Amino acid sequence: MSEYEWDRTTMAVVASALSGDSDGAVELLRPLPQRDVCHIAVRLAAMAADALIVAAQDTGGDRAEALSQWQQCILQHEAEYEGE
Repeated sequence: MSEYEWDRTTMAVVASALSGDSDGAVELLRPLPQRDVCHIAVRLAAMAADALIVAAQDTGGDRAEALSQWQQCILQHEAEYEGE
């Protein structure tokens, strides 16, 4: 799969997820080899990281603040999961 196709598939997965169609996103990934799915996962993570940094900067923060907020989200998620 070319870089263009990874990006195209990544954008389609994001569009499906944003529309609440997680099954559709899964179906986009299902026929792909594991290597391609891994590349797409890394692209999604990079997009999310970039969005977090932009959001922090928009509120006057910086990269360190974005990382801190992300760590807090992870800890909160883990605390909620442990409570189940």
